[in-house]
Amino acid sequence: MSVKTLAATLGAALILVAALPVLAAETASVDHLLEPDTIHPATADQFRAVLEHHRGKVVVVNYWATWCIPCLQELPELDLLQERYGDRGLVVLAVSMDDPEKLENRVRPFFAKRAPGLVSYLASAGDNSVDFVMAFDPEWPGALPTTMFFDRDGELTNIHLGRMLYSEFEEAVLLLLGESD
Repeated sequence: MSVKTLAATLGAALILVAALPVLAAETASVDHLLEPDTIHPATADQFRAVLEHHRGKVVVVNYWATWCIPCLQELPELDLLQERYGDRGLVVLAVSMDDPEKLENRVRPFFAKRAPGLVSYLASAGDNSVDFVMAFDPEWPGALPTTMFFDRDGELTNIHLGRMLYSEFEEAVLLLLGESD
């Protein structure tokens, strides 16, 4: 190995070692979000880490709110979708667009009753909820519910604005799971 190659390798190793505490801190800051037992506030950057954690699976992200009637109609259907296809590589994540001040008294109890089998987040910690969604879709018009579909490579493949029926969710998911007719 030449001195130049050795120096370059050593320099890269030193940079990596210096970055380890930062990388560890970033990972630790989202650990509680990876498999939460309750709804946690999250920033768009933290949610990106959650999506990255689920790479290799099909991920459906549904943006909802307690005051949105079509959202409330979808939650039990999304819960059923997770129950039926979770063992095949599906992860359904719900993101509440409610006011952070209503998390404890309204959002958590409401969600626990409507969709107990889903993992949910509150789009708020450091971002307002609109900025949170626009981090994933800069052209988002503000419609709720909004559902985003990510393939196993973590690529956003489809965005649906408005209410979806269970059969529409299932069709989109089966296509991404590679199980469509």
